[in-house]
Amino acid sequence: MNWIISQSVSWCLGAHLLTASVPYHRTIEHISCANHVNPALVAAIIHRESRFHRMKRRIEPSIHDVSLGLMQITLGTARMMGFRGNPGKLYTPWVNIHYGVKYLAYLLKRYPNGEDAIAAYNDGRPRKARGHYINSKGGYSVQKYVTNVLNYSRNLMIASATNWDFDDHLGFVSERAPSLQSRGLLANIGLPGNSLLGTP
Repeated sequence: MNWIISQSVSWCLGAHLLTASVPYHRTIEHISCANHVNPALVAAIIHRESRFHRMKRRIEPSIHDVSLGLMQITLGTARMMGFRGNPGKLYTPWVNIHYGVKYLAYLLKRYPNGEDAIAAYNDGRPRKARGHYINSKGGYSVQKYVTNVLNYSRNLMIASATNWDFDDHLGFVSERAPSLQSRGLLANIGLPGNSLLGTP
């Protein structure tokens, strides 16, 4: 899990972050890097929360609030993170991602274990039973959420690395190849063919 926290700055320093196939990839990269959060983690949470549907809205009766937009941030949480606008502005991708990432950065600092932070993003705080994350009613939906987010994060990072032809140094138009730091990071999360990626 250290790659989510300690390596996020290294990941941002490389030119090669998210592929262009990820909706809002430039906005995610910009805001995530500014808050020292791995962009792949943010994209994975957006995928899990809203499937990138910016107008998604979910009533949260247990906390008397509503989850809004891409990152499904509640109005109360957005206010806690400094949002002062009309609630409808949270449907704007940049605004939603800004406050969602601010909250995620807060959780990553609060919980040294990144998995705990992901669980807290989903259910308010991390709870465990028999080694698995549980929700407030004792169900295992939070464990499924954490597993899904971690797997999607890794897949995004691997996809962006394997889109490069390392032998010919070809990549996306106008972008440089991944930095040595991000190559080492990808090796650390188990990308096959680590010798291609080099070492940090």
